[in-house]
Amino acid sequence: MIQRLLGMTVALVLDDVLFHTTDAFAVGLRAQTMGGRIGALSVAVIVMVAAMVGARMWFPRSFFHGFTVAMGMFLSIDIILIHWIFQLHRITSGPEANVIEPIFVAIGLAFLAFGIRGERATSV
Repeated sequence: MIQRLLGMTVALVLDDVLFHTTDAFAVGLRAQTMGGRIGALSVAVIVMVAAMVGARMWFPRSFFHGFTVAMGMFLSIDIILIHWIFQLHRITSGPEANVIEPIFVAIGLAFLAFGIRGERATSV
């Protein structure tokens, strides 16, 4: 039980750090066009997928499921609360956010379901 909680906590922190690196300036470049903003998000998605593959390959299954749940929580809860309800910021500064954010919420909910179902199956 402690290993699962620790895995979920580490995954949530790692996920939060990786996702918010998209706000950083990369070598002095700033994404000002729609293509640039989508490209920056694409880099973040590639890093997320690489982190998930790494979690699956190098860590116990419980860690992978916790990481997947943390990603799902971040994608869905962060966007719903911070972006939509409190309107603190958006995923991009352009109109493409209106399309991308609902997709990310749906993906986040799928990650939540996948991680929870997977962990329940391994603990039985």
